[in-house]
Amino acid sequence: MYYIDGQFYQLGLKQKISFFMISLVLNSFGNGLSVASTMGSAPWTASAANLANATGLQIGIFLALTAIAVAFLNMFLAMSFNWLRLIGNVIFGLSFSFLVSLFSNYFISIGIHEIAWWLRIPIDVFAIWTIGVAISIYQRVNWIMHPLDDLTNILRFDYFHGNASKAQMSNFAAAIALSLIAFAFSHHFVALGFGTVLSFFFQGRNIAWTDKHIFTHLVHGDIRGN
Repeated sequence: MYYIDGQFYQLGLKQKISFFMISLVLNSFGNGLSVASTMGSAPWTASAANLANATGLQIGIFLALTAIAVAFLNMFLAMSFNWLRLIGNVIFGLSFSFLVSLFSNYFISIGIHEIAWWLRIPIDVFAIWTIGVAISIYQRVNWIMHPLDDLTNILRFDYFHGNASKAQMSNFAAAIALSLIAFAFSHHFVALGFGTVLSFFFQGRNIAWTDKHIFTHLVHGDIRGN
């Protein structure tokens, strides 16, 4: 939804598609870069990596399974069974999983993971910031988004009175718990580090900042997608 000169306007299909593509690419880019930096990924990406490490299966399998499971959870929490939204979120999750692998493989191929650790820290910070920007954009468009970020949107407005930080940290707490469960079996952590801590404590604030400073006329509408 757009807010200009005191009036609210619904986004057209072309606008929705444009914002969707921008946010999908930004989110996948940021996650792929954070994985390649090896300085710590966003918590849900890290949890998928740890589950993959514990089971020997591909990370993409757990990213996809998480997206599907959380998409159904969102229907329950929002108390609104919107099947078109469910299908769209699952499609987003699967597309996201593919693009993250594509970007991470590219960044690894050019040697991001081999440069000095002190140079990889700002790279990881930029990657995490990019993820937050992407989340803010498609949460405000509220058309098609990753189920995990749809979950944050629902928690933020239905359960935490608009507080983005509390919603994001509650979301990430479940991801950290999954990583701990995987650690109990593998006795080894992967993809957890500086970037994970940064995401846990500051991604909600990053989203709230982006809401006010990037695409400022784009505002939150009905979170149920009605």
